[in-house]
Amino acid sequence: MSHTNFKIILFLILISLTSQALFSQPNEKGNAGIEATPSSVGKRIVNHIVKHRFGWRYPKVCTFYGSLIFADAINDRTITAQIAKGFVPFYNYKRKLHSGHVDYNVFGIWAFELYHQTGDIKYLEIGKKLADDEYKNPRQDGLTSLSRFWVDDLYMVGSLQVQAYKATRDPIYLDRAALQLKTYCDTLQRPNGLFFHRNDAPFYWGRGNGWAAAAMTELLLVLPKTHQHYATILASYKKMMETLRLVQGKDGMWHQLLDDPESYPESSCTGMFIFALASGIDNGWVSINEFNENAFKGWNALAANVNPDGDVMNVCVGTNAKNNKKHYLTRPRSTGNYHGEAAVLWAATAMARLKY
Repeated sequence: MSHTNFKIILFLILISLTSQALFSQPNEKGNAGIEATPSSVGKRIVNHIVKHRFGWRYPKVCTFYGSLIFADAINDRTITAQIAKGFVPFYNYKRKLHSGHVDYNVFGIWAFELYHQTGDIKYLEIGKKLADDEYKNPRQDGLTSLSRFWVDDLYMVGSLQVQAYKATRDPIYLDRAALQLKTYCDTLQRPNGLFFHRNDAPFYWGRGNGWAAAAMTELLLVLPKTHQHYATILASYKKMMETLRLVQGKDGMWHQLLDDPESYPESSCTGMFIFALASGIDNGWVSINEFNENAFKGWNALAANVNPDGDVMNVCVGTNAKNNKKHYLTRPRSTGNYHGEAAVLWAATAMARLKY
């Protein structure tokens, strides 16, 4: 073995041991002394949500999708079967498929991921119907007519079109997602890398920025480097990650308003940012030496916000865009809100995928 290869192997071993140590710190036990590894936390959340009624609204859909990608990351087909069971009323069309709004059409990500994991063509048909519905009357600039220019749209539209591409390999879906994200980055992202909730709501709302971070991450996971918008999206992602590292709280959490450390630590944005950071480390978009500590510190703090029942605590409730800072500062925190359940499952997925 060459001296160079030996040093590389030694480095990988040291990184692996470091990651294990980071999960073995005192706060690794999280809330009420329970285990806080990505696998254990994710399973606790899934075991909790499958006991409740499955629904079509976007926070639940993002949670079911999160359960599926988590199942794929840890190779647990029992979870896949549980989440597929919840889809049965929609599969049989006994429950209505809603469309005509970005928050409705994103339902398709659940169907597409079920298709990815089961191969059942009917899931593909349902997902494709919703993805194509968004673009039945596109704007002149090529965006969906459902565009609102809310930061949330980056995920609601972007993720759906990305999942459509993954399922069909038809580049039209990839082009739709890339153009949508590029245009929204041009419109809503500020020079510091963070996003306004809306141009007339000029605040760096935590979960809004989480939607943006997650959307860019999901797109970059499949976007070829040769694509015309790849360099722009990657630059937007990196710029955001650099600033997120600076505004992360000392406890590892990110806050309701990212540039206001006096606002409360918020779980859903923290989960989304960990998903983005850990994915970036895993795929080489950001430096492991510079960002690894942020990801693990964030995860340990987030895991401590999952109670023994599998409910995520300190989650901002649904929030409309308003030109009023107090509106964001006074939004209530809730426990068991699906925005938080989804975000923690995404974070657990990315942390479980990490390869050293």
